[in-house]
Amino acid sequence: MKYLIIILFILFPVMLSAQTLINKNIIAQIETGETALLNARWEQANRTYDSLRQENQTSPVGYLYLAGVLQSKMIAFEENLESDRFFSLLDSTIILSKKILADCTKRDSALCYLLLGHQNAYRAMWESRFGSNLSAISYGFKARNRYDKGVEIDPTLNDLYFGLGSYHYWKTVRAGILTWTGILKNDRKKGISEINRAIDSSLFSKNAARSAMIWVYINEKEYEKAITLAGEMHEKYPDGNFFLWPQAESYYKLKKYPEAIEIYNTILNRIKAEPGNYFNIIEAVYHLYQSYIKSNDKENADRMLLYFDSIKDNFPKQTRRKQHRKILFLDRRL
Repeated sequence: MKYLIIILFILFPVMLSAQTLINKNIIAQIETGETALLNARWEQANRTYDSLRQENQTSPVGYLYLAGVLQSKMIAFEENLESDRFFSLLDSTIILSKKILADCTKRDSALCYLLLGHQNAYRAMWESRFGSNLSAISYGFKARNRYDKGVEIDPTLNDLYFGLGSYHYWKTVRAGILTWTGILKNDRKKGISEINRAIDSSLFSKNAARSAMIWVYINEKEYEKAITLAGEMHEKYPDGNFFLWPQAESYYKLKKYPEAIEIYNTILNRIKAEPGNYFNIIEAVYHLYQSYIKSNDKENADRMLLYFDSIKDNFPKQTRRKQHRKILFLDRRL
């Protein structure tokens, strides 16, 4: 879910002058689509960004936003949906960005490298979910290189530091022992600093950087900060589950089980109404069962097991593979 939340904010409206990629009408369309997307109104977001694409067919912006809707939905449901269209939109983003780079302003050039970096980040996230981990790493490096190029051209475009900060922080976290031994550089603090720079000074990525910081706080075990920031974001976009997940996880890790139970139940009741989405149903049921047990509430814990038993035959093969540990855990307690 943390990736899902980072992806949702990769392209937000930018108030720039003397450049061709953005104007007031495009900003209004982006804001409309943003609100729909963060409230999990997938079709509305898709329609908004498709209108943006059709009205600006020589611009890469609409194509990347449309790909972002698809990727967000794929990660939200943990299902590989419309991947052919997804990659076609990313390919169009590359082609159109390179055409603009042939003759554009300094700021537009930096923006194009931002978009090119984001499309590589999208590919990396897709590979990490549905493809090859090695390919995910490769695309991550490519995204970093694009962001670096953008900074080289225009270091005042602080939105680039959101991408760089996210890369530097999570690269270090995943590298683990390789950073301790000096094989890879420890860029953890650098990444946090870059994300904070984007929070303070970016043109259009402040919310993106705040969302990234929620998961940094959780990884750094600063759970109260994560709860506060995720709560603020959920107030802005109450119909989506994107900021409920980090709140629930933070309460759970703080052993504040009544609060965790309340939020996980909210999530579960929402996703029950959606077709499929068994990956997240398992996630919510598992944490509800654990929270009830740790609260000495065996009756409700057993209720979770009965619900799990009633739906487990419907789990798709891919969901069983990804959630095999939690499925096995719950199965053994039936």
